Amino acid sequence: MNAIKSFALQLSVIIAGLPAFAQARYRQANQVAAQRGSLTLEQIIWTVAIAGVAIIIAGIVVSSINSKAAELP
Repeated sequence: MNAIKSFALQLSVIIAGLPAFAQARYRQANQVAAQRGSLTLEQIIWTVAIAGVAIIIAGIVVSSINSKAAELP
């Protein structure tokens, strides 16, 4: 009978703790969701660097096309 009482006590403690556990998980999920999508300084630096390289490459292509077009009769 002692094992049954111990099991029932453990079960009641687990059941009583479920709402607090669910609230904690809900709070944690909301914090993670709030941080998702936020930009970091590293992402901004990489974006600016890639955009700069793309602009430089586009400038080189345009200038080479214009120089070849200038040579046409």
